[in-house]
Order: sequence, then C-alpha cells, then structure tokens
Amino acid sequence: MVPTTLVGLVLFIALLTPGFAYSARRERSGPERQFSALRETVAMVVVSVVCDLVVLSLALVVWSAWPRQTVDLTALFTRPGDYAVQHHVALWIWGVGLVAAASLLGALVAGPMFDRLRRRNESTFLSAWGRLFTAHPDCRVHVGCHLSDGTYVAGWLLTYSRSATDMADRELTISGPVQYRAAGQDEAAELSNVGAVAVSARQLTLLQVSYVRVAQPSAPAEAAEAGK
Repeated sequence: MVPTTLVGLVLFIALLTPGFAYSARRERSGPERQFSALRETVAMVVVSVVCDLVVLSLALVVWSAWPRQTVDLTALFTRPGDYAVQHHVALWIWGVGLVAAASLLGALVAGPMFDRLRRRNESTFLSAWGRLFTAHPDCRVHVGCHLSDGTYVAGWLLTYSRSATDMADRELTISGPVQYRAAGQDEAAELSNVGAVAVSARQLTLLQVSYVRVAQPSAPAEAAEAGK
C-alpha cells in the first residue's frame, strides 16, 4: 500500500529506517554481495518490522508503568485527537526517539557482535583476495603485485574491492613506501614522490601477501606514559 498523504509518507519512511540502517551497516562491515531487488527489499522490511516491534513493545511497557511522566495510553486511545494536540511536542520527541532506537538496533544486528552470537561466518562470502587480506586482522598487510607486462609494484595494503565475486573489474590500492620494478629490471626501487597507487585486478598475474604484526606497547611503557 502506497501512502497518499504527507503524514503517511513520513510514517512509511520512519518505519523502514531500521531496515535501511541494517543494510547500510552490512554493506560497510561485510563483503559486497549482489542480491536480487526482491530479496533486498524483503530483508529491509523484515528487519524494520522486527526492530520496530521490539522498540515499540519496550516503549509500551514504559508508558504503562509511568503514564504521567511519559505517554498516557488510556487518554491516547480514548481521545487521540485531543491528546495529540495537547501533547504534540512530547509525542514528537517520543516518535523521533523510537525511530532512532529502532535504527540503532538495526545497525547493531548487522554488526560483528550479532555475527558472533549467531556464529555466522562471513568468510564464506569473501573473494580469494578478501580471504588473504583478512586472514590476520591483527597484522598489517604488505602486498607485492606482479603485473601482466612484467612490472612489479609493492607496498602496504590501503583499500581493496569488497566484492564477493572474483572478477577482473576491481582494484586494490597500496600506500607508500611504494616499491617499483620495471619490466626487465632486476632490482626494485622506492618511488619517493608517490604516496599511493591503484592496481587493477585485470593486470595481476601474481599477488604476494605478507603479514606484519603490529607492535604492541609494553606494560612498563604504558605505565610510564600514563604517569606523565
């Protein structure tokens, strides 16, 4: 059913906001996967309905327990028009707060904490280089790229395409110090004036990945730093 009034449109958007928050968080935190428009729409609607019901149920409990300090349900149901006019500011604040709480819940459901609770393993949706780049989360990733023309480029991994499909039309970026070796050369040289480069997967023939553990400050050093 399509809303035909401004109020109906606002309510429609507000009720679907948790699903949008869920989808946006999933896109940022997980691998990029291609779903049909129907599946994405159903997922957004289901998440929105569940989050709205959870938050609204909690709100009803609070309103029933403290009607004078919050919302008087008896007056709202028996005299909705008069009550809305007299308490429009409070109802507006509660409405915005409920939408924000439901949206926050939707974002949390899409986060890693709920993934661990459900024991959901995102690695099954990762591409080949996604698996390599995320194999050791506590390490920095250094990549060496052998290109189809014989060129070699190496540096610290900066960003990469999160597409779950191993396709040629994707790129990764590496940051300096960037090592470069032209085709036919034996030694790689540092490109002193280059801060980062982008490498197309279409040009890659071999990708070497090294994991460098990030040094953690020792306990005495932390204590000395805290005492300053």
